[in-house]
Amino acid sequence: MGHRCYSASTTEQTVPLAHTRNIGIIAHIDAGKTTTTERMLYYSGFTRRIGEVDEGSTVMDYLPAERTRGITITSAAITFTWTPSSSPTAAPAPHTINLIDTPGHADFTFEVERSIRVLDGAITILDGVAGVEAQTEKVWRQAHAYSIPRIIFVNKLDRVGARFGPTVKEVAAKLNGWPAVCQLPVYDPDTRGGEDVFRGVVDVVEKRVFLWDGGDGQKIELRDYEWLEEQRPELYEEAKAARVALVELLAEHDEELVEVFMELEDHALIPAAAIKASLRKSTLKGDGKIIPIFAGASFRNIGVQPLLDAVVDLLPSPLDRPPVAVSYNQGKHRGTLDVTDQSKVCALAFKVVNDPKRGAMVFVRVYSGTLTRAHNLFNTNLGVKERATRLVRMYADEAVDIAAIPTGHIGVIIGLKHARTGDTLVSETTGPSTHKSKQKNSKTPQLATDTLQLRPIAVPPPVFFAAIEPNSLSDQKHLDEALAMLLREDPSLHISIDEDSGQTLISGMGELHLEIARDRLVGDFKANAEMGRILISYRETIAAASQPVRTVFDREIAGKRAAAACTVSVEPLDPTSTTATTDDGNTITITITTPQITDPATGESTDTRLPKWLTTSELETALQNGASAALGRGPALGFPVRGIAAHVSVDVSTDVLGPESTLAAFSSAARVATTAALKEAAGGESVLMEPVMDVVVTCEEKDLGKVVGDISGARGGHVLELGGLDAEADAEAAGGEVEREVDLMRVYAPGVKRSVESRDEGGRKRSVRARVPLKEMVGYLKHLRGITAGRGTFVMSLEGWERMNGNRVREVVAEVRGG
Repeated sequence: MGHRCYSASTTEQTVPLAHTRNIGIIAHIDAGKTTTTERMLYYSGFTRRIGEVDEGSTVMDYLPAERTRGITITSAAITFTWTPSSSPTAAPAPHTINLIDTPGHADFTFEVERSIRVLDGAITILDGVAGVEAQTEKVWRQAHAYSIPRIIFVNKLDRVGARFGPTVKEVAAKLNGWPAVCQLPVYDPDTRGGEDVFRGVVDVVEKRVFLWDGGDGQKIELRDYEWLEEQRPELYEEAKAARVALVELLAEHDEELVEVFMELEDHALIPAAAIKASLRKSTLKGDGKIIPIFAGASFRNIGVQPLLDAVVDLLPSPLDRPPVAVSYNQGKHRGTLDVTDQSKVCALAFKVVNDPKRGAMVFVRVYSGTLTRAHNLFNTNLGVKERATRLVRMYADEAVDIAAIPTGHIGVIIGLKHARTGDTLVSETTGPSTHKSKQKNSKTPQLATDTLQLRPIAVPPPVFFAAIEPNSLSDQKHLDEALAMLLREDPSLHISIDEDSGQTLISGMGELHLEIARDRLVGDFKANAEMGRILISYRETIAAASQPVRTVFDREIAGKRAAAACTVSVEPLDPTSTTATTDDGNTITITITTPQITDPATGESTDTRLPKWLTTSELETALQNGASAALGRGPALGFPVRGIAAHVSVDVSTDVLGPESTLAAFSSAARVATTAALKEAAGGESVLMEPVMDVVVTCEEKDLGKVVGDISGARGGHVLELGGLDAEADAEAAGGEVEREVDLMRVYAPGVKRSVESRDEGGRKRSVRARVPLKEMVGYLKHLRGITAGRGTFVMSLEGWERMNGNRVREVVAEVRGG
């Protein structure tokens, strides 16, 4: 028995890369991400006061819109130092933790995507009452796509209705992984006969008990298993069972732990260090098959310090991650990056923030080399040179100047004028190639550093749009500049010009997304503009193929004659086609024909060659860009075209019209010909496609009938699945037809009993999964709250586009044209 206060280090320390952790906190909205982060900052000594979301006093939610709404809108990065608790095997060493707090709202899923892209590990936070919610499943899949090692923190175990065991079972059912229960919650019976009081956690691995006595959570009472056996005999038996289950689960995947067990022949005697090593090995695989589970209540300041210890013990350093995949020569060659090569800097720009005082701040993750102040960089995506005039480390909205950003770390460059999200930055090279084969006569291609690119960050398509207009003509220039800065910050926003009306249209992921964009334009960038009502971004398509359309483009561009020709035909895309499509689900095939020419004097035949000012790859790119531009605006209402196969062909002998046949001329010819082919295929008839959403509604069981009736009746949706927060009942409902790697019957879920079983006090939670047209989901939250007495929630994500019937098409046409 004893008391322990965690030590905190507030001074800047240089730690080895093995003691560095780049982690993120991901979860459903309102699971407690920011609250947990604030406790981490406090216990590490970074802050002297705990910030609260409800008070608007948090470090991480610093934007006015975040503090007003009480939600995280933009991901915030911070760096702090944590010295883990002393271990019997080694002295504690300080660790640098670069942490990113991500949003939980579905409208800001791109913020999560670009943060996960540069992380090495993640903490997934679950609400102990609500369990694994829909957005949690989505962010879990996002992390899984990058093979990010993850641990789970079951939060809010102090709330009425919280149950740890069923939540663990739900992790197995919904996240398809084996829960490795590392902690059990400890409750004290309420002497007044009310709800049990959450006091602390049992550390199953170290065989000890952490008890918190209230206050700021700094003071922790440490107890051993003898105390647990005497004071909580039922919990003691559960803790022994939990250790047996943990060891047996790990032993199924780790032969080394089997050898330790065979030697000792007792689960209780296996050293904690051996279990931690096995847990770490399984977690670092990043496949999510074994998921370490921890417990706590961040708002009550319980469980956060052991969670930080788990970050150090189980999540990877940059050295533990697999080699970084890169490509060369526009993706034609692939390879990996040597992170130990300090001679060359390679960094990924994953976020851009426009600060009114500092200018453009480019957040980067350095994958090799050390980025120093005044470093000359080359942007391989844009082909431009830039200079890193200033380097800073971010502490939410505070910036501290630093001399360098070493390998494996996250920092900010100030002074880059062109870098965007997803751009690769490398050391500026003086020669044409720095990656050369050392073997003579080797078939390995010479790969130039200035063509190296890291894996890009996928940008989801927008589904809502609104018109935005300046208050006066004199404000147009400032609005255009503000929009350009906003797009550089958030690539999931799109800007387009309606050719018919001349209006500027801004498109985004959701209603809240566009509302925040409007607030930023007016409040942060001081743009004098008004945004119209938020509308849905539909798509157009064609019902039949067109005839080949040959177009001759001949006009002046920038004062010079440009002339070229090409032939284009379009047809509906076969849904079963496996050909790679563009972001809007189209395919573009390019054919360049070089017929043979017979010399009448000699009778010899030779292939027609491209003029010296054109190359095949450049011509293909120009034609591709021209056709893509035409597919961005449909023939009927000007919505982007989807589900189209466009075939663009150029006959060198007839379509190259002389020295005026430049790349710009061919691009323009492809655009005009594609537009003409689309109009012929459409034949004046509007074939519209509407976005269909994958919607998951969570409500109490007594409201289930009203929710299902509303979705399938008034909103024209199709209910796909009914589920509950009882994992065993969901498994039975599935009838064994769902393919799972996890056998739910073998999953260990602690049966920790509480004196008052209160989960059903507010009604059993149920979920409804459905496919619903986006148009019917506009304003749905207010309606859902009305029919569920404010207790219903929902999340939705884009599933795809469906063709609309005649009546719905007429409604949309009338709405768009104002008829």
